[in-house]
Amino acid sequence: MMFGWRHVFAYLECGSCGSLQIERIPENLAEYYPKDYYSLAVPVAHTVVVPVLRRVWARWLVRSRSGLARRMGRQLYRKSPFFTWVRLAGCGLEAAILDVGCGSGGLLQRMRRYGFSHLTGVDPYTAAEASRPGLQIMRGELSVVRGQYDLVMFHHVLEHLADPTGTLATARTLLAPGGRILVRIPVAGSRACREYGEHWFNLDAPRHLAIPSLRGMTAIADAAGLTIVHTEFDSAEPSFIMSENYRRGVPMKAAPRPSRSEQRHFRRLARKYNHRGEGDLGVFLLAPRQATLEGQPPADGLHH
Repeated sequence: MMFGWRHVFAYLECGSCGSLQIERIPENLAEYYPKDYYSLAVPVAHTVVVPVLRRVWARWLVRSRSGLARRMGRQLYRKSPFFTWVRLAGCGLEAAILDVGCGSGGLLQRMRRYGFSHLTGVDPYTAAEASRPGLQIMRGELSVVRGQYDLVMFHHVLEHLADPTGTLATARTLLAPGGRILVRIPVAGSRACREYGEHWFNLDAPRHLAIPSLRGMTAIADAAGLTIVHTEFDSAEPSFIMSENYRRGVPMKAAPRPSRSEQRHFRRLARKYNHRGEGDLGVFLLAPRQATLEGQPPADGLHH
């Protein structure tokens, strides 16, 4: 439905945890990632000289434990969500950060403009390999990455992989002492998933091969030698607006621009579900299981 092709795929639902998995991976799966797939668009390259005041402000925002810094990070989430992510992981501007499945590297370029200085991205389909001070983007699988990282990020990547457990286990071997893994992923069994069923926007057949429930995500992490130390939800109005369109038979590429009243209504609905722990997009911070057993403190923030 993203491109209006209306091809049909069967998904299986786990009777124990409610996770979803495609019944059969299409042999032509690569055809469902055409050149105009959103994450592969090449961003505008910037020659970055970070203003001193911006760097000082960013450093305070990610390091301060004050309530003001936390609230400001939440207010900036829609445009600059990485401030919240690195706060959760306890990272500063100098932290080594790896973005797996980075696409064209747009997120890393935005982070670089705020003074993050050790950024690496890897994606087998990227058309924008780069090597410049503070930023490297590689074309390839996670297996080509070397080094140690304070934060390894998977932004809506694991659901596209046939072996999410093995991928997380590989990422664990790349963590520096005290390092964390951040996973953002759709959540099966969430309120929107139950309400919209096959019309749920974040089902995204057939690109999403496996979508875990909350219990499923815990099982995946455990099998990879990891523990979930923080969970929250970041659903937003597009999930609901596009699910409504799909239910009416309107593809993403042909969707009309939503009215302001629609956006406000579904934004409030998304916030309500997030607050209740029923959002359809989850944010999970993971740590090596041995590290948590040895008494290392969990990340900043409550486990919702």
